Parts: sequence; structure tokens; C-alpha cells
Amino acid sequence: MQLKLSDARIATYLSFLGYDSLYPPQQLAIDNGLLDHSNIVITTPTASGKTLIAILAAIKALEKNKKVVYITPLRALAYEKYLEFASIDRSGIFTKKIRVRISTGDFNTSKTDLSSSDIIIMTNEKIDSILRQNASWLANVGLFISDEIHLIGDQDRGPVLEMVLTKIKKYYPSSQILGLSATITNAIEIAAWLESKLVESSWRPTKLIEGVYSDGTIYYNNNSQFNIPESGKDTTSMTIDLIMDSLKSNGQNLIFVETRKRAVSLANKASDIVYRILSPEEKKNALKVSKQILEEGDDTDITKNLSRLISFGIGFHHAGLSLTSREIVEEAFKNGIIKSLFATPTLAAGVNLPARRVIITNVTRYDFTYGASVPISILEYKQLCGRAGRPKYDTYGESIIISDSRTSYEELYNHYILGIPEPLLSNLGNTTSIKIHLLGVIASFNGISLDDIYDLFSKTFYSFQDKNSTSLFDKIDFSLDYFIDEDLIRLKNNVYQVTAFGKLVSNLYLNPETAVSFRNIINHIKPRSVKTNNVFGFLHIITSCSDFYPKLSFRKQDIEEFSFLFYNNYDEFFTDVDIMDCSRSLWTLYEWINESTEKSINERVGVEPGDIHRIVEVSQWLAACLFEISKLLDRNDLLPILFSLESRIKHGVKGDLVPLVQIKDIGRARARALHNAGIHFPNDLISISESELASIPKIGLKLAKKLKKRYV
Repeated sequence: MQLKLSDARIATYLSFLGYDSLYPPQQLAIDNGLLDHSNIVITTPTASGKTLIAILAAIKALEKNKKVVYITPLRALAYEKYLEFASIDRSGIFTKKIRVRISTGDFNTSKTDLSSSDIIIMTNEKIDSILRQNASWLANVGLFISDEIHLIGDQDRGPVLEMVLTKIKKYYPSSQILGLSATITNAIEIAAWLESKLVESSWRPTKLIEGVYSDGTIYYNNNSQFNIPESGKDTTSMTIDLIMDSLKSNGQNLIFVETRKRAVSLANKASDIVYRILSPEEKKNALKVSKQILEEGDDTDITKNLSRLISFGIGFHHAGLSLTSREIVEEAFKNGIIKSLFATPTLAAGVNLPARRVIITNVTRYDFTYGASVPISILEYKQLCGRAGRPKYDTYGESIIISDSRTSYEELYNHYILGIPEPLLSNLGNTTSIKIHLLGVIASFNGISLDDIYDLFSKTFYSFQDKNSTSLFDKIDFSLDYFIDEDLIRLKNNVYQVTAFGKLVSNLYLNPETAVSFRNIINHIKPRSVKTNNVFGFLHIITSCSDFYPKLSFRKQDIEEFSFLFYNNYDEFFTDVDIMDCSRSLWTLYEWINESTEKSINERVGVEPGDIHRIVEVSQWLAACLFEISKLLDRNDLLPILFSLESRIKHGVKGDLVPLVQIKDIGRARARALHNAGIHFPNDLISISESELASIPKIGLKLAKKLKKRYV
């Protein structure tokens, strides 16, 4: 579509990008007031240019010396968006420097000054935390962009996004709201709630063809059929047949499977077959990436297996991989080095990795709530198939569901291919979500009346959909009574005020119920009864609370080995604990703070690097919460232990290395090397010569100079 612009700066920016035309949805957004400060909800397919729409709106906000906040549900997307928005500064359309910043530390309570930034990219949780603190710079935000707005219907992440948008609507009404999403069935309802115009389009740069594969035939939704030579009737054979058919015409494949184990298994089975058709140049490039992942990644078996598979032109991607491994895999797939990537569905909501053919091997997923495998929603299916089609390389993309003996292809075709995605529903109505966000609201003010609380929550999507204010207000009243009983708030002169405890809980972004349990446990611990080795007890408190994840249960083979640890450290617990009250997460954390490597933890405990990282990150936050609550309660006897524990969790070290890891640039490996050389405290660096320091393993001359400069 030819450019229809009278805006010189926008035209210059588009020229910088090399654009002489806009996609239809982009022009439609402009025609509906995108550049005139109108609130807009955009629902268009994947790769239809939604990010450029957001950037154009950002340019108009920056022209008015206003800030831009880009809200993303996933930290994995933040850097990708950072690079895209940084193009505004590179284009030179503004005389001043446009400063783009990422702020995604969800559990970081520090009031980092963001007032000097022009564009700030945040997660939903981070902006919610900033809103609770009433940061002064929020008043100068001209544009809030909410990416993946359909996640408002997500059971876990939805309530946070819903409250963020509700607060923006109420407290920053002069700011423009731009919501971005793939197709939403009830988009009219979302737009009406946000008092926004709705821009809907089914246009995409590559045509999407959907189909079901059964008994050697793909049944497409364009009324065509295509036969593929079969090597077998099982799902594995059918998956490989579809892969090889696509690779014949140089099409990449993205294969969604139900579990991590299945992703690795299928990748292994397809590797030899795919390798045979790679050209010498492709084999050379694959080997280069294979070596890279060994050099930059960890030394776990999962990484070694991934490295081997990449050398065959195959890869897998799931949450168990380390961040480094995931980034290398994503880049290799984007560059066409990995021809077929086996992934769990979490990838569909993450980075932009389009493929010629998307293959869905199974439409069921294990649901822990039900304790059984259940069919995925039509909405999730549409998210998966939206990855089909590479705009730079293909004129079309294919999404194919494999039909096995349990379900006929007609059933799958009628339900998923012809089905309409489920409408988005608010998940704010559960008691836990109400408590978390209600306390955050009260903590944001010096005092707030019940009417003002009711007014805010009446503006939520939950209230917009339910219309039954009595039910919502009953839940609020119940939560308020709970807060008063637990000394989180007080009622004074008909306004609710947060107590010091309640304010701390809100600033820590902690579930009030978790905070109350932490306080009660701390109060239960008798002064002077705590020993320096009460670590196991605190690890149990952390990994047992409702805010901790991922909670990994024991496998059958774990109990015997863990029981030795359990009984050997039993006197460290603060209450009577059964072994089944513990978890593999606790075991993982214990191994980590005793300097076990990721490889060792993976082999002994069966926990993969990505999960280790999440366990460590969440545990460090919860240890910090325990520290802050103990400080508030004047439990000075607990503070040294909890400070040490937080440091041990952060760095993965034993207690004797805690003083050394406080030094900048010193992690677990360097700290142990220094300790072995007789350096036990930072001040010990004063008495050692630069040359002696440089000769210590893992230190070297460059770092030795820096350390000596600090400690002279």
C-alpha cells in the first residue's frame, strides 16, 4: 500500500528504514487516528507490522516531549523491542538523543531513576511495581503500548496486565493507550473497555494455509489435498515425513510438541535424516554454531546433546535450556542454519521465529490443575499456527496438525481449523489476585476511601464483563477484613491506610498471604535459638511458599538419596517437617549454594539449567523478602544469616565465600580461587602484590590491576 502521509518526520523515518509503502493494517491504524493521540486496539496476525505501528505512535509522543512506555509480558522480548525502538535515534529524525532503556527486574524493589529515559521497555510486573510507587515521571508518559494484550485472559499473568491497564485508564487519562495483539474473538469488548478505537485486519504478508495430516494426506483449508510418501504410521514417522517434504523446497520447520522430553527425542530421531540433505556449506555453518554453543554455554549433557544436534541442522528449544543456549538457537534458526526446530509451546508466546511450515504433533497438554492431559484451546492453536510463513523468504506459510489414531482428521479440522478462538475472560476475580492488587492500590496512597477503591475496581475488565458489582465488592470487603486482621492496613477516619508491614509487602511485590506466613514463621523463631547452620530450614520456607516456582516434585529415584540430606539436616528446620513436604527445588537450591555445578545438579537432581536459573532468581528475591520482613520486626539476630543466604543463593557459593562475592567482578569460581590462595576477605587484597594476585587461577593481570586499584 503506497504511503499516505503528510507527516514529514514519519516519512523521513520510513525512508530511513527503506520503506516506500505501508502494510494495510499500518495504514488503517494511521487512518484511525494513530498519529493523533487516539486510543487504539490493534488485532492483526503475526508479522503484519504491529511493532512499526507502535514506533510511529512513539515518534508522535516524543515530538511532544512525552515519554513512551512499552509493556511486554516476557523479558525475552524486551531486548528485541529495544533494538527496534533504538532505530528512532539511529534515524536522526530528532536533534536530541532518544534514550531507550530496558527495566525488567520484576523482583527489584529499588527505585531506579527512569526519569532521564525517553522510551522505557518493561514487563507487566515491572510497570505494576512502578505504578505502586507513584513514580513522578509517569505523569509525563504520553503513550503506553501494551503488547500481547490478549494475555489479559491468561490465568497467571492476566490479572497483573488488567490492573496495570485499569490504573493507566484511571490515573493517567491523558496518555494514549495502544494495545497490540493477534486476532481476538471479543476484540470489540476489549476496545470498548479501554475506550479505544478497534483496528481489525486479517491481512498478513504471507498467506497462511492450515491443514491436518492423516494417512499420508494433508487436508488444507483451501480445499486442496497433498499426498506425502509415508515412512510409517506413528507420529514420529509422520513428523519426519512432513519435515523432509518441506526441506525439499528449502522451507524451515517449527515443530511444536507437548513436552521437553518429546522435543529432544524427536530432534534426535530426525537428525540423521536431515543431515543427509544438507549442502557442504550448510554443514560447515551448522558445525560452527555447534562449537559456539559448547564454548559459550554450560557443560551439561543437555547442552552437549543440543550442540551435537545443531551440527546436524536440527535444534530444540524449551525452558530447560540456559539463556545463552536459547539465544544461540534462536539466532541460528533466524539465519537458516537450523532447518528444523522442535519446541514446547512457550516459544509461540516468545521471540519472533517464523517458519515455512509449523507442525503441531499433539493438541493435548498436561494440565496440573486437572492432573491429566487436556486439549489446547483454539486460541492457543491460532497462536501456534501464526508462526507459519517467513515474510522475507516465503509467499505462504503452512500450519499442519498431525492426526493420530485417537482423533479423526475431520474432528481436528472442524474444531481447530474451522473453529473460532475462545473469547478472552478476566481472571482477576479469584481471591488471591484481589488481595495482591488491592493491597498494592492502598499502598499507593496516603489514604483511600472505600468508595474510591470500589470505583477503581469497577473500571477493571472483570467488572466490565461481570456487571455484578456486588460479587466484586464482597471479595474486596473480605480482603479488607483480612488485611486489617493481619495488620497490613488500618481504617482511620473512614479511609484505609497501609501499615509499615503492608507498605513493605507491596513494595516487595509479595503475595500478602506469603508475607503473613513469613512474618508468622519469623515470630515463631525464638531469639538466640537460630544457629548459623539453619540454612536448610530457610530454604524450606522459601521453596514451600505460594510465591515460589517452579515447584519440582521428587521422582521415584530421588527419595533415597535426598533422605540422607533430609535427616542429616533435620535439626535445621524450624517446625516438624515430613520429607514429602520438601521438593527437588529445595534439593537443587541446597546443591547450588554448596557450589555444585549446573552439570552436577542436572545429573544428580535431574533439573535443567533454565530451571536452575529460575529457582535461583525467585529464591534470591524471597530470601531478600525474608530479610526485609525480619528487619521490620527488629529481628537483628536473623539478619546476618539471611544476608549471607541471599548472597549464597545469588552467587551459588558456600558461606566462607560470602565476603569475597561482595567484590565487583568476583563470582563463585574466582572467589573460590582467591580463597584457596589465602584471600578470605576483601581487605586481604591490600597485602598481596599485583603480580601474585595476577598469578591466581581465573584472575589474570587485567583484573588484578582493577582489584589493586580499588584496594590500595
